Amino acid sequence: MKFGIRWRIRYRDFKKNLNCTEGIDKEKSNFPVENLPTTVVVDDCLATIDRKGQVTIDGKFDELTMQSTTDTTPFLPEGATIIRNNPQSGIVIQDQNENEWVWVEVPKSIYNNTTYNGGTAPTSSEDYTKIESIMQKYAKDYRLSSWEDIFFNTEQHGFEDSTEYINHKNTMLKSVFENGGFYVGRYEVGKSEKLSTTPLVQKDRYPYNGVTSLQAQEKATELATGGKKASLMFGIQWDLMLKYMEEKGAKTREELTTSSESFGNYKNASFIVKRGLYKEGETWHEILATNPYMKSISKEILLSTGSSNRNCVLGIYDLAGNVAEYTLEKSWSYGSPCSLRGGHYRKDSATTISIREINGMFNPIMQIGFRPVLW
Repeated sequence: MKFGIRWRIRYRDFKKNLNCTEGIDKEKSNFPVENLPTTVVVDDCLATIDRKGQVTIDGKFDELTMQSTTDTTPFLPEGATIIRNNPQSGIVIQDQNENEWVWVEVPKSIYNNTTYNGGTAPTSSEDYTKIESIMQKYAKDYRLSSWEDIFFNTEQHGFEDSTEYINHKNTMLKSVFENGGFYVGRYEVGKSEKLSTTPLVQKDRYPYNGVTSLQAQEKATELATGGKKASLMFGIQWDLMLKYMEEKGAKTREELTTSSESFGNYKNASFIVKRGLYKEGETWHEILATNPYMKSISKEILLSTGSSNRNCVLGIYDLAGNVAEYTLEKSWSYGSPCSLRGGHYRKDSATTISIREINGMFNPIMQIGFRPVLW
């Protein structure tokens, strides 16, 4: 291949031809491709396709050097390898324990933007109040008043007191500010066997559900790797993740806030599943490629992690539906302070990927699971 070569393709044939092109590495590329511009890896070279279908061969794909921009500088935890190395379509890594993580970009430029900073930028990476305020304004369309990232009590998430909670949050804020983002689990936390207690962020696992918020946080921290902290995500991180999807053009604000049926496992969703497992009632069933499963409207079906590419956005699976996910955010209710996001398989899509729901601290149910972040 010669660098700088350009040619035109017809958009209507784009996905079909791309999937059949010899030399394309589908693990490193953005598959399934639904939006332009995008970048794919062809014979270890980066090929960028713009909105008009024009293709440019940009240079060699580097598996060891993380791709970055002025707005985001993703880090690579010790022992991790890069699966997909593209800030535009979602950087994906696999850690030394074979768990997978997706980089969520939070642009560094927002802190100097007067729309969000009110005329004053943070004085340093430790100006935590200002940093959090700017993040909240940036992600305001996904925020909800009276739901806050504040300490409630030790039984909720295991923090000894408000000081420990705030220190944990400040460590996150500083990391996101300095790096322009954070990693989120590519899949809901799962386990290899139904009775296993080892948390995994891997495809084709049984969802790790039926836990309390405290148990979820304890298991999330076990996923720390490569010198980085792991945790349940704060409410602001979930909001920033949705803003990231909107900014990258992966989903519209309406899809994120009004109806997420087209990319979530909800009761009223209908789609075909070609792999993985599904649970109907109390029984798990294997799905074979030769015998796909039709998830019909009104069916309340729990899926194994990452079963359907339909339910994947920028490399992140099952944020909408399947199991509702605990966060470290406190709900408005003192009786049920645990904040849940994303809805679950027994809800319809009006719950959406952005919805907030409540749960008690001692109420583990099968519709609730969790997802970690890494910073």
